[in-house]
Amino acid sequence: MMFPQFSIFKSLQPVNHSPILRRLYHLTANTLIRYHMKLRSALTAMIAAATIAPVASQGTVDIGLFRNGDKLEVRLRPTENFNGIVSSIVFAVRWDRNSGASLGTLTQTGAPAQFLPLAKSGAVREHGAFNYQVYAGFGMLPLTELETSLAAGSETVIATLPVTGKGEFEIVNDAFTGEAANNANYYISLGGRDLTGSIYKGLATAEEDGSVSILPNPNNGQFTFSFSVGVATDVTIEVVNSLGQVVFNDMLRNFEGTYRKEMDLTSMSNGVYYLKIKRNGETSTHKIVYR
Repeated sequence: MMFPQFSIFKSLQPVNHSPILRRLYHLTANTLIRYHMKLRSALTAMIAAATIAPVASQGTVDIGLFRNGDKLEVRLRPTENFNGIVSSIVFAVRWDRNSGASLGTLTQTGAPAQFLPLAKSGAVREHGAFNYQVYAGFGMLPLTELETSLAAGSETVIATLPVTGKGEFEIVNDAFTGEAANNANYYISLGGRDLTGSIYKGLATAEEDGSVSILPNPNNGQFTFSFSVGVATDVTIEVVNSLGQVVFNDMLRNFEGTYRKEMDLTSMSNGVYYLKIKRNGETSTHKIVYR
């Protein structure tokens, strides 16, 4: 690497040959030259280090959605330790529009509220049978300044979402979120690098009881679902595909007790199906994964 030389000092040598001026000139020139040599050595070392040092790898970050009482928790789970800047994040929550369920105002506490402030990106949008709410966040504060970090394999709650009504909420990447106009697929950037992982737990049930069972789930197209009704009421049951087409339905009048149904979808396309149960005037929706 070439560095500028100090030949300029030759043209600046004092005409007056006073010993004091000559001494001052040499002191100034020598000081600048020493700094120049130190700078050259430092730059050379930095360039060499950048050339031969391998770039440290940084693992991806997964996202999950969990039920905690009457709230949903959005959690991050990195595959490697990280204590830098969480630059940005985008994710979308989806739920059945006919379920009557709704999301409340997102809240954040502690360090996540400082290193990754989140907000809604637009209003709730409708697509097909679903509602979508997109969230986005941008960070500029290093985690080290907050004396915290994202630990490999550990979950960090970055936000909570209160829910009302019954239904199932999911963080999803689907046809709607993947459209360029929506740009709502899960995405996260650490230190300006795209380190998007997977949605390791997308589904969170928000209903008044846990009586609905789907086993096995995921499945090979054959499964059994059951649920209990404590007070006699009319019950409507549907299984629909991802297009909203009904593949099974049943109507029960003044039903009380346990309902159980064995299903076989092997003659149909694999994919995501939904079990919808309407009772006491309210509908709950449950995801079925046929692989």
